[in-house]
Amino acid sequence: MQALILCCLVALAAGIRYDLSLNPNKNYEYEYEGWIKLGLGKPNQAEAGARIRTNVTITGASSNVFHMKFSNVVFEEFNGFPGKSGFVASDALAQKIKAQLEKAIEFSYSAGHIEEIRASPEVSDTVVNMVRGILSFFQVTVKSNQDIYELEEVGIHGKCHSSYIAKRDNKVNEMDLTQVVDVTNCREKAVCHTGLASAIADQAAIKVGKSVFTTVQYTYKIKATEEAGLIDNAQAVELQYFTPFNVKKGSFKMEARKQLRLLSVKNKAQDSSQDNKNRVVESRGDLMFNAVKNLVNIPITMQRMEDVASRVQQAERLITQLAETSAHQATSATNKNTIKLYQLLRGIPLEQLKAMWRKVEGNAQARKWFLHTVVEVNDERILSFLETVLQEKKLKSLEAVTVIVQAFNHLEATTQIVKKAENLLNLHYDEEILRRTVILSYGSAVYKLCVYNTPCPREAIMPLLTMAEESQKNNNEMEKILVLKALGNAGHPQSLKTIEKFLPGLNPNANQEEQSERVQSAAVQAMRLIAARDPHGVEIRTLKMFVNRELKPEIRMLAFMIMFDAQPSMALVSTLTAHLMKEKDMQVVNFAYTYFRSLSRAMTPDKHDVAIAASVAVKILAPRYVHLNYLQSRGSRLDAFSNNFLMGTAAEVFLLKKASQFIPTEMMVKWNFHYIGMVVQLLEFNIRPEGIRHLFASNMDGNRDLSVVDFQTMYDVLKKWETLPDDKPLMSVHTRVLGQEFIFGDLSKDIIRAFKPSEGQGSFVWKMIEQLIQGFSWRASLPFLTVESRYIQASTVGLPVEISKYYHVVNSMSVTAKAGVTPQLTENLGQLLSSEVSVTTNGFIGYTKNLWLFYGVNTDLFQSAIEIRSSNPVALPWNFVAKVNYRERKMELEISHSDKEFDLFSFSSNAYAISRNIINPEAPKQIELMPSVQSVTQMDPSHYGTPNVWNPIEKMCTQNTMYGVSLCSEYELRRVYYQDQGPLYYFLGFTHFSIKVKPVQGTSSEDKIRLEMNAAPNAVSASARQLLDTLRRIAKEGSRSQEVLNRPSRGMEGSPEPLLNAKMLSVSRSQKVEGYEATFYRTPEREGQLVVSHVGESSNWKMCVHTALTTELKAHFAWGAECQPNSVWVSSAYLSGNKPELKAVVHWDKVPEVMVANGTRIARYIPGMAYLFGFSPKEEQNTMQEVSASVIAASADSINVKIKLPELTLRRENLPLPAAFQQSKRKENRNTQA
Repeated sequence: MQALILCCLVALAAGIRYDLSLNPNKNYEYEYEGWIKLGLGKPNQAEAGARIRTNVTITGASSNVFHMKFSNVVFEEFNGFPGKSGFVASDALAQKIKAQLEKAIEFSYSAGHIEEIRASPEVSDTVVNMVRGILSFFQVTVKSNQDIYELEEVGIHGKCHSSYIAKRDNKVNEMDLTQVVDVTNCREKAVCHTGLASAIADQAAIKVGKSVFTTVQYTYKIKATEEAGLIDNAQAVELQYFTPFNVKKGSFKMEARKQLRLLSVKNKAQDSSQDNKNRVVESRGDLMFNAVKNLVNIPITMQRMEDVASRVQQAERLITQLAETSAHQATSATNKNTIKLYQLLRGIPLEQLKAMWRKVEGNAQARKWFLHTVVEVNDERILSFLETVLQEKKLKSLEAVTVIVQAFNHLEATTQIVKKAENLLNLHYDEEILRRTVILSYGSAVYKLCVYNTPCPREAIMPLLTMAEESQKNNNEMEKILVLKALGNAGHPQSLKTIEKFLPGLNPNANQEEQSERVQSAAVQAMRLIAARDPHGVEIRTLKMFVNRELKPEIRMLAFMIMFDAQPSMALVSTLTAHLMKEKDMQVVNFAYTYFRSLSRAMTPDKHDVAIAASVAVKILAPRYVHLNYLQSRGSRLDAFSNNFLMGTAAEVFLLKKASQFIPTEMMVKWNFHYIGMVVQLLEFNIRPEGIRHLFASNMDGNRDLSVVDFQTMYDVLKKWETLPDDKPLMSVHTRVLGQEFIFGDLSKDIIRAFKPSEGQGSFVWKMIEQLIQGFSWRASLPFLTVESRYIQASTVGLPVEISKYYHVVNSMSVTAKAGVTPQLTENLGQLLSSEVSVTTNGFIGYTKNLWLFYGVNTDLFQSAIEIRSSNPVALPWNFVAKVNYRERKMELEISHSDKEFDLFSFSSNAYAISRNIINPEAPKQIELMPSVQSVTQMDPSHYGTPNVWNPIEKMCTQNTMYGVSLCSEYELRRVYYQDQGPLYYFLGFTHFSIKVKPVQGTSSEDKIRLEMNAAPNAVSASARQLLDTLRRIAKEGSRSQEVLNRPSRGMEGSPEPLLNAKMLSVSRSQKVEGYEATFYRTPEREGQLVVSHVGESSNWKMCVHTALTTELKAHFAWGAECQPNSVWVSSAYLSGNKPELKAVVHWDKVPEVMVANGTRIARYIPGMAYLFGFSPKEEQNTMQEVSASVIAASADSINVKIKLPELTLRRENLPLPAAFQQSKRKENRNTQA
């Protein structure tokens, strides 16, 4: 009997199925709930979130097509503290979502997989994505014959790897199935990112740590039936940890959960085919989340944008408001309104934008605001708009350059958009600067296109390659440089062969004329961005140039520099090292060796392997090249990086020189910023002083050490600038921002000539002076969206989770000025040298910088997120009269008092849990992320412990009644954090710091502060002569005084010569004068003396300084009544020899008590700080009231340091130098230079 039952059970079990399918003849009703929360994941720390609940009925329309019907739709928002707050229903928004869900929605389903989703065109992408969150439960692979299996399949997060574990209970015909999805390493990921396209990915930094970590898990209870498996209950949970720093050290937490519960399965009551006749649907893709690149949905703001007419009306209102309010002050409200204006403009069609332009082009302020905000319409519309206004020549030169650069800065570079930008290349430009800006900007657009398209389309770079070929045929040097710079901006790997034609030693056409040094330099630097995309191609070409000793040294050094942008391998660095061992050109050797040495200490992750290779190279090269010259070519790098913050910075300086010339061929400064796996090339500045270098080469020997006399010689050489050819610039300058070069220019003779004293009324300088004499008033504001970086990703509930960073600046300036020249100019600019020039002006200059960090859900219907905001306004008003008399060597500045206080500098930031919805966008719900300090004492410490509290508050003012000004600072920090939340907690919570300028009570706007400078003062007065002689007689009393200032007695017989007199005075309404006067004297023995006196009624406070330079530098400071009784002596000396020594001594006889107290307070920290910096402290009884320090050269690349305090001696031996010590051995190296 038992055997029979067992056989029956086996037979029955053999007829049931677990693999999922839906019967088109049945109705399946499920209850669905999905919610998402964002916060820190700790108690008493605020969170924001949203929840959607609904019943969904799935009905078959055909064998594999199913309709979805929704009922009981509920939408709720969460904004508060977990455990204390709950979800709050938003009925109006629920109705808005329900109205879309009632439209036609259907999907194709086969063998447990969603093949296609179709919906009415009226259903938004946001709602379709919510439906994907429900349908993702049905995208599951069930294998009846395996308990553990892995596979790659399409899900809501993309095409990702899934791991399954199945557990069957055949007694009740149920299966528990667990699915874990690896959403980090998806082959196709449902993400969208915009902004920071100019940043270079740093894979080495990603290995150090990540800023985002995500886990996704599904659990199912599946009932087996004879037809197929049926989902009875399912849950999903997604956890994401995000921080702007390293996720290992505390982070924000996103938690998304959803549940699907089967309510009923019923046979279809009737044929519903008649209901389907009027259904109009279109394909909306498969189950993969549609990460829409909708730039209108700016995450940090929300406003109704219902129709085009209302958008235009709102935008025009904001432009008018901003033009009026920002002229005199820029505030945080200015930035917020500007962001709203960007959002509105992005939602307005091209023709309406043109119509808006026609309305404002005649209004100076509204025109500026429109032009500098419409540039953020970063698609084809802005290119069409630019094409129109440039063809119509409606923009001024500076206006056009600014607008072009801003427009291309955030342009969304697609193949179609770059093709559209090509039209701008073909326009005719009256001014060369406009054409130059367009060509460079086009190269920048190609670079962005290549970021998101691999391989990069060749068609995009073809216009620049054609221009390069034409410049070669026409042999136009400036055109060659321009095109090479544009190719450098583009960084397109397929431009290497074209660039090669401009490079020395690589040109396949041997008969072609050699390029100028300037063209060769531009060609080498054109490979800088290609180095990251085709490192092998760049390494081959730069290596060939570097090892070619027939090339000019500066080109070889540039090739060496660009080679390291490609992160060369150990093998390649070894090859370079072997070549350097045989190198004879000491400029090349010095450049390579100094760069290797600084690179060997690199700390940023991208240079980790290169630093190791460089350190090996230094060890090999050091014995041969230990004595190198500081005045030769060199490369230096200084950087820092924090693994906890995943953040760092790096600065590099390159000096390229020719032998026997002390003016460099080229000078470069680079500054990079490293941030969470990216390298941002913030700024690069390059000077090529070609004309100046030739001027000095033909007039001054650069092989000798410079002395004080040489500065006069250098000045005389510079006065010969007119002997240079007219076609040779004195210097060329270029700057690159975010790796892109938009502006470069030459300092020509014509520019300098315009300032010559002989220039007359035809000079532009003359016209500027005339305008200033007539008086003018000017005000302007320049908004600039510096950073807009957005990363949009899928969540399991079908809502987009966005990580965004916005950095916005509004620069404002208002100025009114009027000048006077006495006597008036009649002939040439030289008359200014014999006239008194006065300028009366008032106005203000300032900026407001706002930074937003957004982490959360951002849709067109609602936002739920964590938002960090910071604001940094700066304002500097002025009201003064300046007078300059060149003939009398006098200058006077009279500043009027302000009777109002103002914030000179302010910084505020805070973090919020925020909820916005489209029903009431102007009234968002928000709460500070961190709890109040007072509530911490009421927390239950049982689970997480008691959090740390840090709440420093300080307000302080320093008041100067003499000048009627108070400077006040105040700051407050509120931090409530758990220990494992660092370093994130440093930035979470309320932060405020400000510096205010306040008038002292009783001061009036009639009171003045007067600054006077006189470079030709009268002879020294008898009282001053007596004071100076008294001071020197004190330079003779006492043993210490004799040691420091030991001079012959005849020094007092000569009369000191006054060189400079300066006064800073406060002049009241009653003409009462008080302040300070300083006079600098020079004695016949070339000693320097300075006397600072307090000017005022019955005041005798003075400070006297006496300096002497013999074999050592000596100085004596004395202050008090008639420069007594306080005094300090300072001396320093350099002792040459086998081990040169630098020595300094500070000795005091008497100083004020406050200095003694501060010194005693500081002394307590010295032993601890000494240990921190590697010094060995030892208690010793040294000379009282004296501090001395000596630095001795221990070896070529290390020093010994000894510091003596009255009761403590600090020592550190073999302290490494940043560069090897070099004595004056230049002559020894000259015979080895090329």
